[in-house]
Amino acid sequence: MKISLIGLAGSGKTSIYLTTFAGKKPQETKGIAPTVMYEVRRHPFLGLDVSLFDFGGQEQYIESYLEDPKVFAGTDILIPVIDLHDPGKFEEAKNYFQKVLNFFKKEGVKPAIYVFFHKYDVKDYAKELLEKNLSEAKRVFSDIFDKWGAKYYVTSIYEQERLAEIFRDILVAHYEELQKHLENAQKQLAEIPAKVIISDTAGNVIVHNVQGVSTGLQLRADLRDFITACNNLRENFFMVDSAVFTGKGKSDGKELVLNLFKYIIAVLIMKSGKFDKKDEEKVETLLKDMEVFADLVVRAHTEK
Repeated sequence: MKISLIGLAGSGKTSIYLTTFAGKKPQETKGIAPTVMYEVRRHPFLGLDVSLFDFGGQEQYIESYLEDPKVFAGTDILIPVIDLHDPGKFEEAKNYFQKVLNFFKKEGVKPAIYVFFHKYDVKDYAKELLEKNLSEAKRVFSDIFDKWGAKYYVTSIYEQERLAEIFRDILVAHYEELQKHLENAQKQLAEIPAKVIISDTAGNVIVHNVQGVSTGLQLRADLRDFITACNNLRENFFMVDSAVFTGKGKSDGKELVLNLFKYIIAVLIMKSGKFDKKDEEKVETLLKDMEVFADLVVRAHTEK
């Protein structure tokens, strides 16, 4: 899957990537160097190799893209990023985006488009001006994107988990039928008296009920390593698509159960003490739903 991030210089494209996929804190993105031409960053998600193309927004690079727009070929998801702190460049950005859309129209392809009205934060920017800029941006850019069926998000790297959730939803929305399963799982987790993290086997968190864990971002390294090790055992020792791994403390009663479904989905359950019958039934229902979810993901890969 190819995701193309486009926008003028300084609009925040690289910071979006760093805070969403690379685990950087917003303050760590200060002073990053401008992207030269474009950078390709690969990130596994739900068993799919996602390629993020971060297109540099400086004038000479944009001219280069527009002279040879085939660099945008194969784009499945297009994310135009609009800097709400720089309304003086709205028309310039619109002109750039329109020329990119003209390429897709000429090629007869229609990527899914998600427009980010970005830097919706009051770090060094007045709230009143920000609201005015957002209103103007919606007016300016809806003129070219509405006809493409674009969806719009108001984003900020300072709302890191929300931004990660947006990317999760964008990636899941590319598969039919999956979003409702995630929504249902989130409701189920609210009723289960244990810590539960549902991720893919690469450690990308999909849904959870654990404080300190961020949806859409990656699990901490030790948990990722644990899932990877178990997944390797599943594949090379048990030689099955799905497996269950359990561990239990000798004295404290804590138990950890890792369910791997179809080599795609990992359900990590951490509990203290025993579940009653109703709680066990809730967990079984969740696991059955996640097995169906994994089947749907595998089927989506096959169909594509």
